Amino acid sequence: MLAKTSKDIINNRSNIPFGKKVWLLITSLKENGIFWTGLLAVYYLLSGIGNTSIALADAIFVKLQKIKQEKGLPGTSSLVANKNIWESWNWNTAGGEEWTLSIEWKESLIKNVLRKYIPAEGHILEIGSGAGRWTEVLVEMALQFTGVDISESCIRICKDKFGDKPGRHFFVGNGKDLSGVETDSIDALWSFDVFVHINKREVASYVQEFNRVMRQGSVGVVHHGITGGLDGGWRSDLTAADFHRFLEKEGFTVLDHFETWNDMDTVYPVGLYHDELTIFQKL
Repeated sequence: MLAKTSKDIINNRSNIPFGKKVWLLITSLKENGIFWTGLLAVYYLLSGIGNTSIALADAIFVKLQKIKQEKGLPGTSSLVANKNIWESWNWNTAGGEEWTLSIEWKESLIKNVLRKYIPAEGHILEIGSGAGRWTEVLVEMALQFTGVDISESCIRICKDKFGDKPGRHFFVGNGKDLSGVETDSIDALWSFDVFVHINKREVASYVQEFNRVMRQGSVGVVHHGITGGLDGGWRSDLTAADFHRFLEKEGFTVLDHFETWNDMDTVYPVGLYHDELTIFQKL
């Protein structure tokens, strides 16, 4: 399973310019130390050589994630790293669809998850709009829509694509709260391929903000990791147990959580790296 980790970084490394990679390396030295960053550099080099080095690269990846957990390091998911990775990402290459497993997978997720749990005709909040991969569906469902992203470039893209109608608002967030969203204003919250990259300290802050901005009876749907990054995909240190604990602390009720869903005779995974979707409600 971990071979997908090397494939992931090989396929996506061209989306970040060289100068930003150097800057991220310097940031990692400051935040994670010489040893962890050195292992990261070795991993990066090995994962680009070819199949002969995949096993060694994946072994180093496991070591990186275990050290990160044991020492409480931010890894590649710190606020500073996330801001710069997604701000410098080349969204023109695939517009976020590089993480779509297939057309059928996306269509099924929209039908069996997004439309099932996100009510239409209300105020929908999307955290991490990216280049609009899910936004294009959500804005048509919503009476009012708010999209937030840590990346200024993503917000520019979404404003250009979807900001031409009244009731649609996009703003740049700080990666740890929802200070641009009014209290008790949200009927539904959606976030996919975002919280998999946010460390648990910031997630705890976000969940407090969920409680502030969501109305009574509102529903949230969030995609997140399960094992704290041990299964690949450069997931953050957040586990499913962490996320559910944060929700329960703020008084939310977990309605459902799952790693796969069924669509006719097909079983679709939430993600490739042991992810899940959690659906919760403010009662």
